[in-house]
Amino acid sequence: MELTGTMENVDKRMEARISSPTGSLTSACKGIPRQTACKTQHEVYPKWYVAKTKPREEKISLLELDRNGIETLCPMTREFRLRRRRSEVVPLFPGYLFVRFVFPDQYDVVRWSRGISHLVRFGDSSPPSVDESVLRFFMEKMDEEGVIETSPDLMPGQSVRFLSEPLNGLVGTILRCDTGHGRVQVLMDLLYQATVEVNVYQVQPL
Repeated sequence: MELTGTMENVDKRMEARISSPTGSLTSACKGIPRQTACKTQHEVYPKWYVAKTKPREEKISLLELDRNGIETLCPMTREFRLRRRRSEVVPLFPGYLFVRFVFPDQYDVVRWSRGISHLVRFGDSSPPSVDESVLRFFMEKMDEEGVIETSPDLMPGQSVRFLSEPLNGLVGTILRCDTGHGRVQVLMDLLYQATVEVNVYQVQPL
C-alpha cells in the first residue's frame, strides 16, 4: 500500500508537469547554460554573409539595407584613375558587400533590397557565413571614413614608372617618400636633376 501511494504521487506530479504550458520547458532547461540550452529551439543570432550587388550599385545597396535595419560593411580604398588624373575612393571589393543578418529569417529582406543581385553561395547550399575575425581585420584597417590604405610599398632608391599624363610611361627613381600624405618625390631618368612630386598612385614600381 505504501509503494502504491508513492507511485500515484509520482504519476500526479508528472501529469502536472506535462499539462503545464511552460513548466516542462522551464524545468528541462533549468541549470543549463543559456547558449546551449534547448538546442531544438531556433537560433536567432545574426552572422556575416557576402552579398553580390548589381553593377556599380554598392552605395544604393548600402542605403537600402540600412533603411531595412541590416548591418553592412563595405571597405573602401583609394585608386588612381588615369582618365580623371586623380585618386578616388572606391570599394575594395567592387560589386560585393558584407551583410550581417539572421538567416533564414531576414533572407528575403536582404535578397530583395534594392541593388542586391544575390547572396554568394556554392551550388544549391545555404550561403556560407564569414568568420567574425575576417570582419574585425578589415575594421581595424579602416580609418574614420571607412578607407583602407593599399598604396604600394615605395621606398627611396626604387625605380618607378609614371602612370598618368604628362609623364605617362617615363621612368624615374624615388628620392623621398611622404606616405603620410601619399606623395613621393621622383628624380627623372631622362631629365637628369629634374624632380617631380606626385601622388603615390601615379607611379608603379618596376
